[in-house]
Amino acid sequence: MPTPPIEVYVAAFVARCDALGRPADRVVDEPGLQGLVPSSASSSIRLLVTDDHAYDALAALLPGARAGTISVLGTAPRCTELLLRRDCWQPKPVTTMVHRDLRNVPDEPLPSGLTVRPVRRLVDDPSDDVPLSDAVAAVLLANPSSDDDPDALADHLRSLPPTTCLFAAVDDAGAVRATSGCGTFGTYAAVFFVNTHPSWRRRGIGRAMTATALRSARHAGASQAGLDAADAAIAIYRGLGFEIAARATQFFRAG
Repeated sequence: MPTPPIEVYVAAFVARCDALGRPADRVVDEPGLQGLVPSSASSSIRLLVTDDHAYDALAALLPGARAGTISVLGTAPRCTELLLRRDCWQPKPVTTMVHRDLRNVPDEPLPSGLTVRPVRRLVDDPSDDVPLSDAVAAVLLANPSSDDDPDALADHLRSLPPTTCLFAAVDDAGAVRATSGCGTFGTYAAVFFVNTHPSWRRRGIGRAMTATALRSARHAGASQAGLDAADAAIAIYRGLGFEIAARATQFFRAG
C-alpha cells in the first residue's frame, strides 16, 4: 500500500530540520511532536505537532520559544487551543500537501513576456542573477498585508542551507513579476516563496514557477516534495500532482 500522504509530509519536515540544525541544537522527537529547538536564543524554533499526545511536551517548550514557527495539524485540537491562548503566536490556516513523484511534474511554460532566472541569494552566486533585494521586494508587493521587514526576510533567505534555490520570473524590462523557491534535503524537497505580482495573476504563472522549483529539486536528487498551501493555491498545486496531507494551523512568532 502507498505511504499515507501525512507520513510523507512528516518525513520531509524531519529531513528539513536535520538539514537546518546545528550541532548544539536539540532535536525533538516526542509522541505527536517533531522539530528543532535552537541552542541560541536568537534563533527560531521549528515544530510540527501531529496529534494531542504532544500537549505536555509542547506546553513545556513554549516558555522558552522566543521566535519561530509551529505547525499544528487539525488532529491536535488541544494543542491548537494552547497556542491560540497565547497572543504572541499569530495563527494562519494552511493545507499541508505532498508530491509523491517529482518525475511526473508537468512542463508548465511561462506566458510570453516573462523569463525565469535564478536569484542571487549568496555572495558567490553569479553576478548576473536577479538581486535578492529585487525578489524580496516583489514578494512583499504581492503580499501587501505582510508586515515582514525586507532586510530580515533577505537575511533569513541567505541563512538557508546551500541546497536552497530561488527563482524569479522577470519581464522584458527586468522587473520581477513572480518568484518561487525550493530546498532539497536528500530525497525530499520543500517548496516555498511562491508569489505573483497582482497584475500578472490568473495567467498560470504561479503554476509555472512552482513547476520550475520542483524540477530544480528533482535535478538535485529529490523524489518527493511537501509544501504549505493557502486555500487559493490548492487547485494550482493539485494540477501539478500534489495531494492534500492534512489541514493545519501555522503559528508564527517574530523574534
